[in-house]
Amino acid sequence: MIKNIAFLCLLVTTTSSFAQYYKTYDWAENPTIHEISAEDANESSIGILKKHIVEYASGDSDQIPRRFETEHTIARVNDDKGIAQHNTVYIPMYDVKTVVDIKARTINSKGKITLLNQDNIKEVKNVDEYGDFKIFAIEGVEKNSEIEVLYTVEKEFDMYGSETLQTDYKIKKSQFLFIAGALNSNIKAYRTTSNFEYVKVNGKDEKLLTITDVPAMIDEEYSTPKANKIAVVYQCFPNGQNITQQMFWNNVANNVGNRFFAENVVKKAQTDVDKIIEGQSDLSDFKKAMLIDNFVKTNFTIVKNNNEELSDLDYILENRSSSDFGIMKVYGQYLKALDVDYEIVVTANRFLNKFDPEFFIPGMLRDFLIYLPSEKKYIAPDRIEARVGEAPFNILGNYGLFIPSDFDYYFSKIVEEDPDFSRIKRDMDISIDDDFEKVTIIEDQEYYGHWAETSRAVLNLSSEENIKEYKDYLTGAGIEDKEILSYSEANADINQVNYNLPFKVKSTISSESLLEDAGDSYIFQVGLVIGTQSELYQETERINPIEMTYPNRYNYEIIVHIPEGYSVEGLSSLNINKSYIGRTGEKLAKFESSYKKEGDKIIITIEEFYKTHEFSVSKYEDFRGVINAASDFNKAAILFKATE
Repeated sequence: MIKNIAFLCLLVTTTSSFAQYYKTYDWAENPTIHEISAEDANESSIGILKKHIVEYASGDSDQIPRRFETEHTIARVNDDKGIAQHNTVYIPMYDVKTVVDIKARTINSKGKITLLNQDNIKEVKNVDEYGDFKIFAIEGVEKNSEIEVLYTVEKEFDMYGSETLQTDYKIKKSQFLFIAGALNSNIKAYRTTSNFEYVKVNGKDEKLLTITDVPAMIDEEYSTPKANKIAVVYQCFPNGQNITQQMFWNNVANNVGNRFFAENVVKKAQTDVDKIIEGQSDLSDFKKAMLIDNFVKTNFTIVKNNNEELSDLDYILENRSSSDFGIMKVYGQYLKALDVDYEIVVTANRFLNKFDPEFFIPGMLRDFLIYLPSEKKYIAPDRIEARVGEAPFNILGNYGLFIPSDFDYYFSKIVEEDPDFSRIKRDMDISIDDDFEKVTIIEDQEYYGHWAETSRAVLNLSSEENIKEYKDYLTGAGIEDKEILSYSEANADINQVNYNLPFKVKSTISSESLLEDAGDSYIFQVGLVIGTQSELYQETERINPIEMTYPNRYNYEIIVHIPEGYSVEGLSSLNINKSYIGRTGEKLAKFESSYKKEGDKIIITIEEFYKTHEFSVSKYEDFRGVINAASDFNKAAILFKATE
């Protein structure tokens, strides 16, 4: 969608023809097995080579440049898992005009070569919703073999492109060769310290990026691995054109602005607005926006397809059905009718793409928000669970292109205005029956921000089974054999008109599993009452920067009544204090638990917070110390001992 918006008119020009590089590029005529280290031999598979070549070429008769892409890979497979990972090859056919050549071979540990049978290449339509693929199985693969694949395709001309140079297995050498010839171009690499070097191709200086010993990208907790992979983005223009980044952004701002800022409010939209605010007056911009958001998300359905009608305003207002693109027009109409100033934000899901304001690539322009500058709050039109407030967690921390009504634009990092937007408050009153058969927990909970949004969404939009599972989470997750004696909710309606109204839960549960008989004493697993906690006991080196889902805070007060005739031991296990100190000396994350005794009560307080969602990987040990502190408390136990 944005790709079409941002595509600029091409000037028809020609250049002198030259020989395409892909025609001379080839694999080794007499391949041999590569030497690998003992460490690499312990991996299921190792990438010996991953090379991608993008080549733009123009001939005398061409109106626009031609684009060729070549992929050359060599993978060493050391065990059955490695074989399974590499012995089926998928070649994406998106934007492919012609398959120029496909070849593959296997070299086993004894040097025997098995070539691909071209008859085995099949075309498969829409594989797992990823589009069409050429697919073939590699023959002759056994342990300690190497699988080599080399193919070239001609693609539809596109001024923009990107390529990922990192995978989920180690690569000894990863390369990207960019051939633009006489055409103007730009290229940029992300998340690597390696630099492009110039190499001669057809007598011209072209750009080659070589990265050695690329680590496997692994899916670590508190990270965005898909968006963190080493990647290259590039731009290439028809001869005579040299479009600046500012020109690209101006074009997007004008195209988006013209579509989403309404000059006039249509009759049907005005009728809707009259209904939205019926009987209400003196509304703030926030209340107007919240009423609009509730109305749209109650009455309209967003459909995920490319039907043009779903972007037509008249059709949408009449049929209450829209694309995620078209629904922006509805918000624009309603906000204008109520005289609410707003800006359009174009950005990306940070778990998939990191938005770069300095380099225009349409692929990172995937998500739309509406920003209310007077309120410093966002509307997320395609997030049915969200209401006017902070940005959705999958957007938080990414940059965005902000477009005001005058179609000017600026870039800003999308951050939370309210540092305590998402938090949980829990108060527990815990008693043990006289014969130490069971524990009873009376609990009051308040969930704010994203916690509240998630809770309301699950309880209003999920199946009965999912609702049952979520109520289990809300009433002592991880406590075995618990019995829910009472349960009630407040502020559970998904439509809200007040800012960050907490979702509340009151419950009473009982459990026998929290107590363990120890002769004349009883062990009480008090830590389990805070629910299952995340753990970071990873021993391998951290690969990804640390990114939490969103900043959040927890405040607990737990009152434990000491049974008559018993004393308490082991309370020191309840004292835990771990912090993450930022560069300015501020505590950015903390888990602190402590207790005090007052008569026959033990009063435990817990404060845990994460003031940002981004933490330095260089201080990973400090971060995981805080995370693991919560897990350590979850394992804490105290001893009730009979007094003589």
